[in-house]
Amino acid sequence: MLPEGTTLTRIHISPFGAVEFNPTVRGNPFAGGRFDSTPEDEYAYLYAADSDATAISETLLRYLPADDHGTRILHEYRLAGMRIAWINSTCDLPMVTLRSGQDLAAIGQDTWLTTAPSSQFPATRFWAAAIRGWAPWACGLTWRTNREPDGFAYIFFGDRCPDGCFQEDQDSLPLPPQDRTLNTGAARLHIEQILNTYRVVLMP
Repeated sequence: MLPEGTTLTRIHISPFGAVEFNPTVRGNPFAGGRFDSTPEDEYAYLYAADSDATAISETLLRYLPADDHGTRILHEYRLAGMRIAWINSTCDLPMVTLRSGQDLAAIGQDTWLTTAPSSQFPATRFWAAAIRGWAPWACGLTWRTNREPDGFAYIFFGDRCPDGCFQEDQDSLPLPPQDRTLNTGAARLHIEQILNTYRVVLMP
């Protein structure tokens, strides 16, 4: 159960609001996220994470090779059109957990499901559809992330979550709403500080 009042972090593209579910159905198997909807099982979805570091790792650190010194380069254009947001749950949301080996074994899977590369997302989306069928009460899934093993990611299903189940946190800390665009101002500095802890350097 994700309890009412839980705060999660989102990195999202500007056309979508902080608590807006993405309605995109993935006909292209090589675009999108691990558990996006497909033409065979259509639903809007919202991804989030348990911390800023986890959200940044999952969104921005994909496919960044390390050099001989363990440093990775992230080009600034990757931040264009992206925002950071903090959202609060307004009600309890029942989830399927895929965080442990026992959780995964319960559905006949292992860590492949939550660590497979994007080239295998067509298969992981098939599994998401299967889990939705087995657990029609579930508002989403949660799993231990591949790029930040100490953190947890979430996907919420728009056809299962009640209206208004999230609201954006409008507090000024760590960043006020007007300063949450990633490639400028305070948000860029906030992101850069976290990237530095992963030995990631922002470059033009």
